[in-house]
Amino acid sequence: MARVYSTDQGRICPDCNQPKASCRCSQPGALASDGIVRLQRQVKGRNGKPVTLITGIPLASKELKALAKELKNKCGVGGATEGDT
Repeated sequence: MARVYSTDQGRICPDCNQPKASCRCSQPGALASDGIVRLQRQVKGRNGKPVTLITGIPLASKELKALAKELKNKCGVGGATEGDT
C-alpha cells in the first residue's frame, strides 16, 4: 500500500514516493514509461498493409524523431512519429 499523505511532508506522490512539491514524475517534460518497449503489428484501418508500432521508448520528442530516423535508415523503410509512438 502506497502512502498518500504524511503529517511531516504533506501530500505524497504514489509513483515516486516523494512529497508532491518535489515530485519528479508530475513535472512538465517528465516521461512516463514502465520500462518496457513494445512492438505491435497492425493492419486494421490501413487497407491490409502491415505497420509495426513501437511504444514505450522514454525519449523526448526531438530525440524520438532522431531515433526513428536512424531506425528507418538502418531498416530501409519509411515511417513517422506520432506522439510517443
